Amino acid sequence: MRKLMIASLLAGQVLALQPAAAADFAEARQQQAGAFAGFRMRLPLDGARRERHVRAGLTVAPTMHSRTAAGESQWRIGEGFELGIAGRAPVRLTLGGTPINRLAQGPSGPDGRRAGVSTLGWIGIGIGAAVVIVVGAAALCASDHDCIPSE
Repeated sequence: MRKLMIASLLAGQVLALQPAAAADFAEARQQQAGAFAGFRMRLPLDGARRERHVRAGLTVAPTMHSRTAAGESQWRIGEGFELGIAGRAPVRLTLGGTPINRLAQGPSGPDGRRAGVSTLGWIGIGIGAAVVIVVGAAALCASDHDCIPSE
């Protein structure tokens, strides 16, 4: 019984040291979060020809930039908020890759169908979003003295 107790105590000590030993082999990463605002175009290069659609649009999206100790650098851009086109579809507004008309359904009508937002409503939403983006960019630029060059 004594030998079993000594063996279990030693095994517990060895297992407790394992995470500290593994920490030396883990990659040190530096990560920075940010934002992307601009024109984005995506062209898929694989898949069936009928399913390959060019996507383009004005986008405001979150970004993640990570760099390893070895010097590798990765940029990732999320879906975010986009006003754009996909293939031959009409212009649409998306949030996180989902069209806004799926997110903002109106109340049920008398026949049980869900009423959507009118075209004029979507134009108003798009113009409002553009105004918010421009005002936000102007506020960020105004707080930065190097944004606008002076004479």
